[in-house]
This record gives sequence, structure tokens and C-alpha cells, in this order.
Amino acid sequence: MRTTDTSRLRGRRGTSTIFGTLIFIAILFSSVVPMYLYMRQADAIFEKRKHELNRLDEEREGENIHVYVFNKTTSPESLTLRVENWGDLVVDIERIWINDTCYPLDDFNVQPENWLEEELTGFTPVTDTRYFIKVATDRGNVFSTESGSLYCDESGNWETGMFTIYFFISYPASGWYDIDITYSGNPVPESPLHIHKSAHETAYNFHDVPTEGTYHVKITKREAEVIYNDDVIIPWPNGPTSVNVRA
Repeated sequence: MRTTDTSRLRGRRGTSTIFGTLIFIAILFSSVVPMYLYMRQADAIFEKRKHELNRLDEEREGENIHVYVFNKTTSPESLTLRVENWGDLVVDIERIWINDTCYPLDDFNVQPENWLEEELTGFTPVTDTRYFIKVATDRGNVFSTESGSLYCDESGNWETGMFTIYFFISYPASGWYDIDITYSGNPVPESPLHIHKSAHETAYNFHDVPTEGTYHVKITKREAEVIYNDDVIIPWPNGPTSVNVRA
């Protein structure tokens, strides 16, 4: 009569089960773990890129420049670009657009709270033509000139229709300030201007005026003292179409 040692068979089956389990775990780790690591790496790259884009958006929103184009000489073909940086970031101007024509700019980097000028070459104006001028920064922002547009009349002279006085009040006291603006001794339309200032911030406002030339500005802390009382000049056409007053 033939007999079988069942304990030996059970031992072989148990060994096969262990080996099979180990092989399954090895296959699982060799496929799942690399996929998990790849997904973690992809998430890290995505978060890094998201952070970079958010930082770029913040920097783009932080650009604060004012652009002027004016004629310093008697030649209508001689225009000067002036960019004033009112923000906290260095601004790199890459190109200027005059109507539909683009002119590249090299090494035009404007430091914070500073300004930079450059003569525009290669541009020949056409008389009796209006020009819209914009600049583009390396962060993708586009800024138009403060005057809106320039007009070259039939005699080759440049004209613009917008002149502005900007006011910055950093005087320590908070409260209301009254700004009187006169031209040739007469108040300009909608003068005086009223600005409210908080205790720890600089107050800002602006006022459009009818023409270039010399204006007299007096800034008074309401129910207190005069903190500014002087002439200011808008030098157009030999300079910007605006002037800043700081008190």
C-alpha cells in the first residue's frame, strides 16, 4: 500500500505561497513606488511653477511707472522718452510703440524712485497726424504716455491736450489738506483741491490743469499751517506734461 507524507506537501505549498507573496510585493513596489515618487515630483514641480507665476503676477501688479514723450529741440523729429519709476521694483523697458511701429530699447532699466531718459531715433513724424505712444516692460505690462497722445500739426509742432500736477503729502499730521492752484493769479477750474491724509501713509492725488507753464501751489493743513507755498512749472514742449509736488 502506497502512502504520502502530507506534512512535506504542506511545507512545499507554504513555501510556494511565501515566494508568491514576495514576488507580488516586489512587483507592487516596483510599479507603485516609482509612480508615487513621480507624482510627488510632478506635484513639487507644479507647486514651484505656481509659486513662480504668483510671484510674477505680484511683480507685474507692483510696476508703477509714468511715461512721457516730449520734444527738447526745435526739430520735430527729435523726441525724448522719459520714464519715471514710482514703484519699489526695477522696471526694464523692452520696447516702445509709436502707433503701430515697434522700436526696441536696450539696457533701459529704471531704478525705483528714479527716472531715465533716452532720445528716440529712427522716427520721422508725419505732419497733421496724431500719435499714440506706449512702452512695454519685460514683465508684460504696457503703459501709455501720461498725455494720452501727441499731435504733429501742419507746421511740424507737437501738441498735447493733457497737463497734470501730482501731489504727494507726507507731512506727519493726519487730517484734511487744502490745495490752492492758481495760474497767472487766477484759480484753476475746480480749485481748491481737498486731500485727506492718514497718520502713517503718504496721501496722493492729482489735478488736471488747462495748459503748460507756471502755476502757484499752496498746501494748507486745515485749521493749521501752510506746509507748501511755491511755483511749479510744467515745461512742455521741452519737458514732461506734468510736475510733482511733494510736501
